[in-house]
Amino acid sequence: MKSVKMKGKNVDEAVDSALKVLGLTTEQVDVKVINEGKSGMLGMFGGEEAEVEVMEKLSREDLVKTFLADILDKMGYVAMVKVLGNEGDRILLEVKGEDIARIIGKDGATLDALQTLVGTMASRTVKERVRVSIDAEGYRQRRKSAIERLAQETINDVERLGIEKMLPPMSPADRRTVHMLLQNHPKLGSFSVGERANRRVVITLAEKVPKDAKKK
Repeated sequence: MKSVKMKGKNVDEAVDSALKVLGLTTEQVDVKVINEGKSGMLGMFGGEEAEVEVMEKLSREDLVKTFLADILDKMGYVAMVKVLGNEGDRILLEVKGEDIARIIGKDGATLDALQTLVGTMASRTVKERVRVSIDAEGYRQRRKSAIERLAQETINDVERLGIEKMLPPMSPADRRTVHMLLQNHPKLGSFSVGERANRRVVITLAEKVPKDAKKK
């Protein structure tokens, strides 16, 4: 991110000088006024120049990348953050490095917490919602595949025995994977029960899914 501090007779002059140095327009920068300056006696003596710091605005992608890299650094993790691109309105980030296991956490809990924190920080900065997805060396896909295998085994049991079965407590992302797997199933359905860390998915016959059941 490019930035420069400049002085001038007033704030506008200082900003204009900084824009020329950076080669940017007012729409491309953020301005921090360090000193508004003041006129001297008779407009000549004892005056003080205005001073500003003009900083290039980061794109949303660079913003969330910077936030995540700073957080990981403060946590003492050795890692590199890369922007993979966008998926709809969601910015995709990938983390690689020596501390991947710690960054992922148990069942992806630390990764999920980082994702929520970075999204919240970016949203507050740009004053509108910023959606972020953070992966670590392909963990998300490996986790999704494991959840799909577990869900499929349970689906087979429910189909064969005609009974209701409950999966272990899961994160919102894991529960979503199970619900999506059953979305178009002709005979079975799913819904979520429990609160917070104990929230889990129930797989049962479609006609036994409560009408007011929630799938979050």
